[in-house]
Amino acid sequence: MNKILTKQIQNKLSLYFCKLNSHLTKPELRCTREITTGILKTGSVIINQIATAIGDSINKQQTTKRLRNHYNKKGFFLKLLRGHMDCVSDTIHEGDYILFDGSDIQKKYAKTMEGLDFVKDGDEKNKVGLGYWLMNVVHIDKANKMTPLYNKLYSFDHGAKSENNEAIEALKEVDNAISKNVTCVFDRGFDRQIIKDYVVSQQDNFIIRLKKNTKLIYKGKETTVSTIGKKIPFFMELTANKRGKNKSKKINFECGAVKVKYRIKQREFELWLVATKRKSGGKCWLLTNSPKHTITEVISEAFQAYGFRWKIEEYHRHIKSSYDLENIQIKKFDGLQCMLAILTIAMGILYNTLESMHLRLLLDSKIKILDKNKVSELRNFIYYKISTIIKILLANAYTKHIIQSKQTQVDVGQMRLNLDF
Repeated sequence: MNKILTKQIQNKLSLYFCKLNSHLTKPELRCTREITTGILKTGSVIINQIATAIGDSINKQQTTKRLRNHYNKKGFFLKLLRGHMDCVSDTIHEGDYILFDGSDIQKKYAKTMEGLDFVKDGDEKNKVGLGYWLMNVVHIDKANKMTPLYNKLYSFDHGAKSENNEAIEALKEVDNAISKNVTCVFDRGFDRQIIKDYVVSQQDNFIIRLKKNTKLIYKGKETTVSTIGKKIPFFMELTANKRGKNKSKKINFECGAVKVKYRIKQREFELWLVATKRKSGGKCWLLTNSPKHTITEVISEAFQAYGFRWKIEEYHRHIKSSYDLENIQIKKFDGLQCMLAILTIAMGILYNTLESMHLRLLLDSKIKILDKNKVSELRNFIYYKISTIIKILLANAYTKHIIQSKQTQVDVGQMRLNLDF
């Protein structure tokens, strides 16, 4: 069974790279395919380990040099991300969600890598160290399935102007790649005037979590969100499941909403302010322009969409812990950006392209990965387990064994026998 599953994984990889083929040259496609497969095989973004896993006929040093010639090319990362978003765009549908999140990677002991900046460690509050900033974008559909879309590494010491600029740039890239009417979701870190002005004026549907001191127009007066929140009637009760490692816990929220206005220069936009309150905790304020019509539908949509926020945070933890992201060892900044883009492609394949195989991989691979053999293990964030299974199955599979697409010949009216020995 494992040999069959391995071959099916290889076929899925081949199908993905057949789609990506139109965006890259043949040498670029080969390099991207080899590094992507190497990442899935080794669980690492360290190029020496990837070069060893490729199993090339030339020595590792020459393989590393060949790969480096491609991933160090200026701007190649953007070509990869655009190609990737085009490849997965057919799985994105109207009404789905696109989540944006800022993050970081720490390079505590790095000294010679280009563009190192002082960044706040997201895992340890108020701690600052050397590293890079990240802009993450993922897609979530109505069935809770996730697809990484865009993951850009940036540094203020290497050309980045501001986090606002990076967020707007990411939003523009996603808009250009996805023509569907989706809802963009932003955490309160994006509650800044420049970003809000752009999102409110340019996006049809969005949800932004607001800080309590943010001001909106309510009943003709500019008022802080916290003050407006005191006047919102909480008439609706919704329940969220907070997932832990071994069990989930239900948390009850009281919810309400009112119509507010947001002013950009002389123009006012009519929006909804949705407020949620834990029965034993704090409040949350969500500014939304919703395709829904009734107040209950607007509240339910905002509550569900913002509830997916934990997934993008879990995704970032996943690529850090399962793929050794913070130990990346590429000196050139362009190479770092490119390797992160290829990691995004690898995760897009793992989360999206291989999604139809997830249950079979968990149940039929005979790899002891399930701890308690409970149904909940098949429903929660399963990607750590899937990563381990794929790494084991691909351990003895060389990238050159992956099926390559064959050009379909033009039919000239003659019979052909396709003999493939």
